[in-house]
Amino acid sequence: MQNKRKHKKKKKKSLIKKFFRIVFSILTLYFIGVVCFFVYAFVTSDPNNNGGTFVDKVVDKVAPKAPERTLALIACTDEGEGRTDGIMLVDYNSVNNQISVVSIPRDTKVSIPPDMWEVMVQNEPSIAYDDPSFKKINSIPNYGKEQGMEFLQTYLEDLLDVEIDYYAHFNFEGFRYIVDSVGGIEFDVPQRMYYSDPTQDLYINLQPGLQLLDGDKAEQLLRFRSYPQGDLKRVEVQQAFMTEFFKKVVSLDSIVSNPSAYFTTLTQYVDTNFTINDGLKYISEIKEVDVSNTQTYTLPCTTQTISGVSFVIVDEQEVKEFAYEVFKKPTVKPEDIVYVDSFDKSIQVLNGSYTSGLAGKTRDLLQSNGYIVGNIGDSLDTKSEETKIYVSEIGEGNDLQQFFTNSKIIVNPQKVEEFGYDITIVIGTNDVLKEDISKTSSN
Repeated sequence: MQNKRKHKKKKKKSLIKKFFRIVFSILTLYFIGVVCFFVYAFVTSDPNNNGGTFVDKVVDKVAPKAPERTLALIACTDEGEGRTDGIMLVDYNSVNNQISVVSIPRDTKVSIPPDMWEVMVQNEPSIAYDDPSFKKINSIPNYGKEQGMEFLQTYLEDLLDVEIDYYAHFNFEGFRYIVDSVGGIEFDVPQRMYYSDPTQDLYINLQPGLQLLDGDKAEQLLRFRSYPQGDLKRVEVQQAFMTEFFKKVVSLDSIVSNPSAYFTTLTQYVDTNFTINDGLKYISEIKEVDVSNTQTYTLPCTTQTISGVSFVIVDEQEVKEFAYEVFKKPTVKPEDIVYVDSFDKSIQVLNGSYTSGLAGKTRDLLQSNGYIVGNIGDSLDTKSEETKIYVSEIGEGNDLQQFFTNSKIIVNPQKVEEFGYDITIVIGTNDVLKEDISKTSSN
C-alpha cells in the first residue's frame, strides 16, 4: 500500500515537472518569436521616416541601449579530442558601428596560475606532473572542462588588461550546421590543402581557388595547419574566412530565410553567457553594422621553438598597449573625424586581382595626380573582391577612393607597420580603375 502511494507521488511529480517544462518551452519560443519580429520589423523599417515607426518607438522605449564597447570571447573546439582550434576576441563599437576581431594563436605560450592548474589537474589527472608554465593557450579551455571558458576569459582579461563581457564556445558540428544552413560560404582557398590523420578522424582535401565551401570543407579550411609561414599564416586565413562567414551569417536575408537554423545553433551547439535579454540591447544596432568593414588583427607576437616545441611568444606590455588601441582607446565620432589628404604619404600598391599589370597602371594613375608611390608588387594575402586601402588612423586615405569603383578603408596600424609604407593599396578582384572607365566611355 505504501509503495503504491510512493508510486503515485512520483508519477504526480513527474507529470507536474513535464507540465511546467512544456509551459516553459512554449513561453520561451513565444518570447523568441516576439524578439525576432521586432528585429525584422526594425531592420526593414524606413530610415527616412524621421518620426519613427511604431516598432522604432517601442524598441527605443523598451530595449536597453548597447554600451559603447562590447567585447566577446569566441572559441571553437572539435567534438572528439576537445582541441581548441580557434580563439578570437570580437569587439563591437556602437559609436562608429565598427567590429574588430583579434585572433589569439592557439600556440601562444602561457603560464597557468596555480588555482586554475589545480582544477585542471583534477579534471585531467594525466597532466599532474606537467609544467604549468610550459603550456599553450588552447590547453586552458581543454583541461578546464566546464570552467574552461571562464578560465580562458580570466586569463585573457589579465593578459590584456581588458574586461570581456561575453563568451561563446561551440564545436565544429555546430559550425558545419550553420554554414550549411546559410547555403555555404564563398572563399578563395589560398593554396592546395591536403592532410590525413585517422586518429583524429581528420581528412583535409581542398584545391586552391575561389569556391563555395559547405560546412565540411569550411571546417577543413579552418583546421589546416601546414603553411610555410606556420601558425600565423593559419590565423590570417582563418580571419579572412571568418570575415566572409560573418557577412553571410549576419545578413538579414540569411536570418529571415532560415530563423530555425539560428535557434537550433544557439540552443544546441553554443555554450554562452549571452542571454536573450542581452540580445535586446543590440536590436537597434543590426542595420547599422557594416560587417564587410570588419577590422582584423593578430595578437602581436613572435614564434620560438623551446625544447623541441613550437610556441607563439607574446610580450605582456606590448599586448596590453595593443589591446588599449583596439579595445579601449576613446572613440572618434564620425562628426569629429579630421580627413587628411595623402599627397605627402608614402604609398605602396599591391596587385591582389587576377589581372596582371594592374599595380603598375595604378601607380601611373596616382603619380599623374601628384601622389608618391614608392613600391608596387603582387599581394600575398587572400584575395578580396574590393580594393583595400590600409591606413593607420581614421581620416587617412579617403581621397584615394576616388580612383576605384569598389574600395574600402581599412584602419589597421599593425598591418600598416608590417607593410612598411604609410598607405598600402591592395587591388581587389572586382574593381576597375576610374581611368579605365573613362577610356572605355570615350571610345
